[in-house]
Amino acid sequence: MVANLILELVGGIALFIYGIHLASEGIQKAASENLRIFLEKATSNPIIAVFIGFLITAVIQSSSATTVMVISLVNSGMMTLPQAVGVIFGANIGTTVTAQIIALKITKYGIPFFALGFLLYFLPFKRKIKYLGLSIMGFGLIFIGIEIMASSVEPLKTSQAVKDLFVKFGKIPILGVLASATFTAIEQSSSVSIGIVQALAMKGLLDISSAFPLVIGANIGTTVTAMLASIGTSVSAKRSAVSHLIFNTVGAVVFLIIIHPYINFIKTLGGDAVRQIANSHTLFNIINTLIFLPFIKLFVDLVKKLVPGKEVIVETGTKYLTKSMLKSPLLAFDSLRKETERLSEIVYKNLMALKEMVFTKNKRIIKEIETRENTVNFINREISRYVPLIAALDLPEREAFFVPQMLIISSQLERIGDIIFNTSQLELQRLEDHITYSKYAYEELEKICKAICESYTLIKENLFKMNDEVYNKIKLNEDFIDKLEEIMREHHIERLNKGICSSEAGIIYLDVVSNLERIGDHIMKIANITYSSKIVL
Repeated sequence: MVANLILELVGGIALFIYGIHLASEGIQKAASENLRIFLEKATSNPIIAVFIGFLITAVIQSSSATTVMVISLVNSGMMTLPQAVGVIFGANIGTTVTAQIIALKITKYGIPFFALGFLLYFLPFKRKIKYLGLSIMGFGLIFIGIEIMASSVEPLKTSQAVKDLFVKFGKIPILGVLASATFTAIEQSSSVSIGIVQALAMKGLLDISSAFPLVIGANIGTTVTAMLASIGTSVSAKRSAVSHLIFNTVGAVVFLIIIHPYINFIKTLGGDAVRQIANSHTLFNIINTLIFLPFIKLFVDLVKKLVPGKEVIVETGTKYLTKSMLKSPLLAFDSLRKETERLSEIVYKNLMALKEMVFTKNKRIIKEIETRENTVNFINREISRYVPLIAALDLPEREAFFVPQMLIISSQLERIGDIIFNTSQLELQRLEDHITYSKYAYEELEKICKAICESYTLIKENLFKMNDEVYNKIKLNEDFIDKLEEIMREHHIERLNKGICSSEAGIIYLDVVSNLERIGDHIMKIANITYSSKIVL
């Protein structure tokens, strides 16, 4: 009997967890990148950030998924720490929606929900309808799982030992907090923990006094997901994860102090034990948010002190390209020019970062390079979308001629960015494998890097004011880079024959040299475009 009870309970939990996974996956696939874009709209206004965090989590049924997305956005520079903190506050409120749905007592309709979702997913509908069906199937499994869990624990009503254990949670709340926090940390979902608590309450095994400590513990345990997601990320991303931990832990301490008055208040709101658990969970997170929200700046400062380190700020997205500018052709043209110049500046920063990585063996800088590379690709895509819109405007002949040239320049800059990123990956591999270049290889690398950086600086500073002197200097540098690449290959073979360089270093070295020469080629192409077109803006 005990074995059957355990198997049925575990089966119910498994269906519940898988249901949450399907519901979250379906919504996220249906919304695709829109969820991330929506998150990026979280402005410095903390109230808007809280609302966005609540809305997304309520929809995808997973505060962990929202928090992980937030950490990835902070890590990529698309979201600041204050924005992230506000979204995390809202995510904690949004995750309580699952408990409120369960309290509506619609779990008995699990099979009809699953059947509807199944039809939407497997019949030949459009992709987004299929994903919606997947999400509905998930909700069906959540309801079925709850019913199975509730049914499996019913025999425990006659067990005095179980009753005594749950009574202890009411009398010694910290035991319930620790037990629930541990369980939630293992399965990484507060919704699952609260769902199990509600299933126990459905059969009269738990009242609100015994259940609320478990609710508090679930809110602490769920922070483990964010902490794990922050491993190996930027300082800001780590701070986001720590802010989640502090927010939930401090809230737990506050509510443990006022636990008995709070439980009495929840009882006055009415409803059965399942409803009371849902209400206690929701109000816990709302009140906690209201306590922290007025002091969000102080809270952020505290987190920065607890997680010290240099915060690297990398600009993301476009800065000048807006549809409102299209109302004025010349303003739109100027916006395109400024965004192209900005793109050249971002690529330059990555070139400098690559140089630092090669000569100082700084592996951590790879995160900056990756973030900027994503930004370079995004800006180039936006420029390619913006150019046809500007080209359709009534521009003066001179500006109209330059518009397609800027698209070509943007494309060349994006290719340089790709080569820099690929080279950084080669260097990361070399550093992680503890492969070293010889001092002679470093000396020659320094020469070619110096020439490339000089040429790129000339391009960046004269992107739209190319003259004979600058062009000739870039051309001389390009000839020097081409000849130097041949010499570096010959010297490397000589060093290999003499045993000065290792074959492992040689494979990476030759690829790096080839990539650096290709960067020089693309710089020359940009110079040819700007010089032949006589772009002077």
